[in-house]
Amino acid sequence: MRNYTYLGGARFTVNNLFRSLRFDIDRLDMSWVDDEKPEFTRGLRVVDNDESSAVTVDGEDADNLIFSLTYIFSKEDGADNFRAATDEYLKVALETKNFLVTSQKKDPEGKPKVEEAVVH
Repeated sequence: MRNYTYLGGARFTVNNLFRSLRFDIDRLDMSWVDDEKPEFTRGLRVVDNDESSAVTVDGEDADNLIFSLTYIFSKEDGADNFRAATDEYLKVALETKNFLVTSQKKDPEGKPKVEEAVVH
């Protein structure tokens, strides 16, 4: 497997940070030598292996994603529980584009709402 990808004509090195049951989270670092700096220069890529899709995030969204993974890890016992909770968080985060886990809520029936999928 190659450890680089191209986005908008720029080459990025790919470092896998996390792999769950459904998702991969990769850090993307640009290898840039052209005259013009691309708009996206560094961030994270979330790959949904079930849907064969990928989303790139940077800035505050990337910070919220890393914070949320750390938060979920501190709340779950065992690797399998962490992976399952992360999958649930990422399903909602990718759908709503809200990557801060503490602002996601559950409805009274326990189903994820726009505001909280994992925190209970």
